[in-house]
Amino acid sequence: MRGRVRNILWVGLGLFLGVGLGLFLGWVAWPTEFTEADPTILEESYQRDYTLMIAANYAVDGDLAGARRRLASLGKEDGNAWLLDQVVAHILENENETEIRHLVLLAHDMGLSSPAMIPYLPAAEGES
Repeated sequence: MRGRVRNILWVGLGLFLGVGLGLFLGWVAWPTEFTEADPTILEESYQRDYTLMIAANYAVDGDLAGARRRLASLGKEDGNAWLLDQVVAHILENENETEIRHLVLLAHDMGLSSPAMIPYLPAAEGES
């Protein structure tokens, strides 16, 4: 009986050390690093989030060429249609108003329009 308990303890200790060593190697010593990931491989929900990030970044820095380049990196056949779809979807789903305003600003500055965007345009342009 003592030998059996000792064997179980050794096996348990071996499993504990093996799992601990595996976690250490995987998370600390040689962690996986993803660099230069292509946005085209993202699921659509993450592409929507990426589009929101592009619009938020554009609202801060005003770099329209950079925003166009990042939108093109999504690999959509018609990036303008994708952006307009995202704007309208956010408005219809009653999403966060700040996010909607960022998307509307980007879409408007890219020359896109939709009647749904009018209430979210800056006051001077929306009242005309």
